[in-house]
Amino acid sequence: MAAPRKSAQQVAAREKARAKAQELTERHEKLIDLAAGFFEQQENAEQIRAEAQERADAILAKAEEDAASALAEAGAKVRAMLDTGESRAAVAARLGLSGAEVKRVLDGVGTTISASTGKGTEDRAATITESATEVADQVAAETAAA
Repeated sequence: MAAPRKSAQQVAAREKARAKAQELTERHEKLIDLAAGFFEQQENAEQIRAEAQERADAILAKAEEDAASALAEAGAKVRAMLDTGESRAAVAARLGLSGAEVKRVLDGVGTTISASTGKGTEDRAATITESATEVADQVAAETAAA
């Protein structure tokens, strides 16, 4: 049998090189598509977190408004107790507050001590903030699961 011609060998080598180049090109294109998908998902995750943070901020703002309203109502109750003719000292004793705390409740400023917990409004604000953070985390987890 005769040896293949040199031109046939060159043609076969070129075809093999083209096939390999095509294979590498297809692999490269697939990697580019996968990388694009990765970046899209990262942006999606950031958007989900931002939306969850906005919802958490809205919840926290509403909680702050509700807490301020509740404290104003508490002050109104103390004012109503005083309007019955009871002395500040008697009202303070009945509520488990000091005279200064009764004044702060009436003024709606400063810290008021809860008779049952002994925590001031700063502690309550920290608790509300922690609760809002927990809500934000829960919303983010639920959104990620969906």
